[in-house]
Amino acid sequence: MKLNIVVGKYIITGAKFDLVLSEKKTVTDEKSKNFGNEITTRLGYFSTFDKLVKELCHKEILESEAQSLTELKTHIDDLSIELAEGVNNFLERAQ
Repeated sequence: MKLNIVVGKYIITGAKFDLVLSEKKTVTDEKSKNFGNEITTRLGYFSTFDKLVKELCHKEILESEAQSLTELKTHIDDLSIELAEGVNNFLERAQ
């Protein structure tokens, strides 16, 4: 079965040894023919789920606006909850 997990603005797709992390974005360039449309950009290819999750966490930490370690911890906790919900939703659909 093909993997398709949505985690907020991220999408995880692939098979057992071929995982892709993508991000949903809205085109903001007014000169683009796709202005205002939602697009998906690939962030990376991964051989294991744990490597993908580490990269997702790393990206979120770098982009976070947290001003303290407490805020950063809360942000990471929220991300882990979203990821768990996305995995659970995928598993429910797979049954």
